[in-house]
Amino acid sequence: MLRTVTALLALVFVFAGTATAQQTVTVKQINEIPQAQIDQLNTLGDNVSAGDYQSCGSLIYNALCGELVKITVVVMSDPLNSGLSSVNSEGRPSRVHLFVRDVAADTEGAEGMGLQIVDGGNLGYDGLVVGDVVEITGNVAPFNSTMQVSPTEAPVVIGSRDPATDAIFNPVVVNTADLNADAGADGAIRVNWDNLSSLRNQYVRFEGASAVTRTLGARVDWNWSSDNGATSVSMYDTSLRYRNDRNDYPSNFNARTDDYTPPTPGATVNVQGFVTFNGGGSSDPFGLGVPNGAVLAVNPMEDADVAVTASPPAVNNITVTGGIPSSQTPVVITATIEADPARTLTGANLIFTTTSNATETTVAGSAGADNVYSFEIASGLADGDFASYRIEATDDTGATTVSNTGSFRVLDNGVTTIAHIQQTADGQPGDSPFVGQTIDMNITATVTLSAETGLLALQDASTPWSGIVLESVSGGSNEPAGLTDLRPGDVINVTSARIEEDFGLTKLDEDNMAFTVVSTGGTPLDPIVVSTDVLADRAIAEAHEGMFLRVENGVVTATNADAPSGPFGEFALNSDGDSGNGLRVDDASGLLSYTSNDPGTVYSVGERLAFVQGILWYTFSNFKLVPQSADDIGSVTNTDTEFTELPGAFELHQNYPNPFNPSTEIRFDLAGTANVSLAVYDMLGRQVTTLVNGQMPAGSHAVSFDASQLTSGVYMYRLSNGVDTQTRTMLLMK
Repeated sequence: MLRTVTALLALVFVFAGTATAQQTVTVKQINEIPQAQIDQLNTLGDNVSAGDYQSCGSLIYNALCGELVKITVVVMSDPLNSGLSSVNSEGRPSRVHLFVRDVAADTEGAEGMGLQIVDGGNLGYDGLVVGDVVEITGNVAPFNSTMQVSPTEAPVVIGSRDPATDAIFNPVVVNTADLNADAGADGAIRVNWDNLSSLRNQYVRFEGASAVTRTLGARVDWNWSSDNGATSVSMYDTSLRYRNDRNDYPSNFNARTDDYTPPTPGATVNVQGFVTFNGGGSSDPFGLGVPNGAVLAVNPMEDADVAVTASPPAVNNITVTGGIPSSQTPVVITATIEADPARTLTGANLIFTTTSNATETTVAGSAGADNVYSFEIASGLADGDFASYRIEATDDTGATTVSNTGSFRVLDNGVTTIAHIQQTADGQPGDSPFVGQTIDMNITATVTLSAETGLLALQDASTPWSGIVLESVSGGSNEPAGLTDLRPGDVINVTSARIEEDFGLTKLDEDNMAFTVVSTGGTPLDPIVVSTDVLADRAIAEAHEGMFLRVENGVVTATNADAPSGPFGEFALNSDGDSGNGLRVDDASGLLSYTSNDPGTVYSVGERLAFVQGILWYTFSNFKLVPQSADDIGSVTNTDTEFTELPGAFELHQNYPNPFNPSTEIRFDLAGTANVSLAVYDMLGRQVTTLVNGQMPAGSHAVSFDASQLTSGVYMYRLSNGVDTQTRTMLLMK
């Protein structure tokens, strides 16, 4: 049954005046890449960079990029399967993605005839169905390296074709090397540039491929290979049918009501879908691209687009049962383990280690109903332990499936701090030990980022691992009451929440959270002062994810951090003079914006900002500061770091570097000669050392503090001249 495209005829007349400058072209003309540019991409090899393939004017586009065009196409994918966009304030996806094929494929063949249409203007494209023949007018408007057309008018339906019988709907049969060429050892790959113009947005099919790797969660990743891993292709989840995180979509969209689980590594699969070049980590989730992101991905759109024809044992639904593990009781882990129907399961074992015992221990599984196996860890766990485990299952052909490594943390008193959620076993970037679980907790934390920004951040200490974010606070019907009312300084007690990882960002799911308000209107927390070179250490940055930080005296190094793409509202800042230690500042807050998303309309490269403060979060492979509003970005000072004039005030500056290990420098200014004391205290108020105690002349002074003999933690340092006293905090991280 056909869906109706609402009020299309009226819209056609309304927009008719905009079509005079359009060019009528074929999709193949849009996708064509001059041979000289392809040759240049092949010559660059390992030296190809994002600038070579992102945005109009780069090597993967032609002169039609940016132009207004008119095309006649047949709809190949259901717009109501589109799930790439978040839901906007109107309760609908802000963009709808669909794939089409030019009707000229009837006579010229399918090569180069595929295209992605992205309707960001609510022009009625969600009313189309597979088989509609439509005229589309829009701009050739790639998103970075993703070829797409952005409509400027409603679609004009001029006919329909039968997807069940018409040859125009047939996929092009390919192998993984057709999309991604072998770029070296260990499965390294790169776009097969020779085929990009013909396969871009093409509807393709892989037959008899092997599933290679997978990750599970709200957004799953998996890839497959046609040549035993020499080349591979990953799935990109444009379709709602392959996502587990879209429970807020309108009911007429085809969101899942259950979780999608990708094929078991080693399974033989047939896959079909639409080819995209996304040019980032999202299409290269296993980091195989050289460079990272220079790979093609495939977008299955319907459930039938992925079919498993043979499989080693499938290990799914791995669950740590009974709540948060305790050292006082056995820990039971369950999993659904199923052999291929033509095979028999011969063994299932769990192998684990803990932070207090690195020796691998094996536990045999016990079979239960419905192919659910139980594994009991009876002893060897200590309070505070992190445990890492995997499940290995073998069938009668000798095929063995090894699950992804899971983890949990033993906490006898349950989850009582944010650090219990955030901290990783090795202190390095990684998933929460409770990822994917909805757990009871008892965390009292202060709001540091207002819910009116569309985000929310909580912090319960000034030590590492003490902050966490909620990413999409919108007042939706699934959110707990009162969430959107929270403001910085409010204190809440979180009693339950689901822990998620979103491309490296640990967060609480705002739709699966319970809390009570402890107090409102309190004093907001002070930010922790850091420098950009400290955050260049990814381990330190990971430990401060979600925390309220401040960078002082930073220099703007780029007004468009995504150049040559963008701008997308992000600029880069540096506070130590090393170009490799930049930090992005993101306008993700709903209270901060720039004209045309361009920070260059406000700031210039080389300007020094008194401070920038905000929540540290992680998106698109970068740590970023998210200021709440323009008030969190200080004025332009354009001052030098040398102190050539006498200071006009008594002032204690933030130590640098901070955090530090083991030494740091503390600066202070004196407007006149004075007897001063500068002392360091621990958080219990006990004096650790005295750095200055006596008369000092007017001017700017710097004192070194060596904390080699102290333990990691937060320390205070206090400057007094007998009349005024100033105090700051610093963080020692060993």
